[in-house]
Amino acid sequence: MGTQPPSKILTALSVAPLIPLLIAWILTEGFSTNPSLPPFFSKILPLLFSLISALLAFFAYNAARDEEPEWGGGLVFKLIEGLALGYILLAFIFITLIIITYFIKI
Repeated sequence: MGTQPPSKILTALSVAPLIPLLIAWILTEGFSTNPSLPPFFSKILPLLFSLISALLAFFAYNAARDEEPEWGGGLVFKLIEGLALGYILLAFIFITLIIITYFIKI
């Protein structure tokens, strides 16, 4: 019995959280303090996309934990789990930056 690779769904879930984060980055124009887009597109949507990214990463983490074999050959699954945790952390950093930059006036 050889090692089993991750399923196609898990592979897709391991890449999916990156897309909403990139969209949030583009919509905020790199967290510009004076974005050229209307407030809905530069403040609200990036916040929602960051939350969606965190949710997708959470699903990817749980899927990797479920598919991980109980013994041996789990390195790929551990890498996907680590990647998912990194996406969750990055999504929370994006959410914090969006809230501080656009909603809290100092």
